[in-house]
Amino acid sequence: MTRRIYPTRFGQMHLRSNDGKGVPLVLMHMSPRSGAMWELLQERLERPTFAPDRLGYGFSDAPPWALSLEQYAQSTVDTLKAAGIEGEVDILGIHIGSIEAIEVAHQMGSQVRRVIAVGMPLFTPEEQQRQMEKYSEQPLRPAAEGGHVLGAWRGGFAFRQPPYDLGDVHRRFVEHVLAANPGAAFRAACGYAIEKKLKSLKAPLTVFAPHDDIIEQTLRAKPLLKAGATYVDLPELSQDPFHVALDRMVTLVNRHLPP
Repeated sequence: MTRRIYPTRFGQMHLRSNDGKGVPLVLMHMSPRSGAMWELLQERLERPTFAPDRLGYGFSDAPPWALSLEQYAQSTVDTLKAAGIEGEVDILGIHIGSIEAIEVAHQMGSQVRRVIAVGMPLFTPEEQQRQMEKYSEQPLRPAAEGGHVLGAWRGGFAFRQPPYDLGDVHRRFVEHVLAANPGAAFRAACGYAIEKKLKSLKAPLTVFAPHDDIIEQTLRAKPLLKAGATYVDLPELSQDPFHVALDRMVTLVNRHLPP
């Protein structure tokens, strides 16, 4: 695994990459995680992989102001260009990363061969408002008694059932603490014209639908998909599929994005 920092128009971006043979795969993380969530998958794939930390997450710079989803994607494209990626690429994103993957595909045009979206957060305006109130403003403001840290730790157990993988909870906790504003990318995605972008997407799209906390929203993508797009229902999978069901996800990625 190689780790480098690249300049973008809105700050410096941290990128994890692996060498290999075939069409490179770009991996877009969920929020408030980072590119670190893809390391196990990167180790298992034989193709080149690139996993950026979105600006404001992981080891990337916090952006100078609240970015739009388009601006987050511009920064990702800047990084991929700086890393010397010139030919065809595939893109895989999960949750907020799915939305950014679609925008990156729009910006890179014919350079993008295929896109996979793992979960699609297609919230109604009412759901967006509730989510914004709950998640969009979560910077950790230090408290003398450490309550801010405890709150972030407890959040790592949400939507999951025992027995807990405490090592994974800790990794997600650290990513939450590193985020300048954990809900910033979600706020940006709420203002993104996803239905319009899905209809105008030229790259072939596959949607993986694990039955996680946003399966209801992911189901809304089905009637919006263009002819030729693929919807893969995954009722046997739930939260953290690239951690708890890595073998299954490696098989699915290789099947739908052959290198």
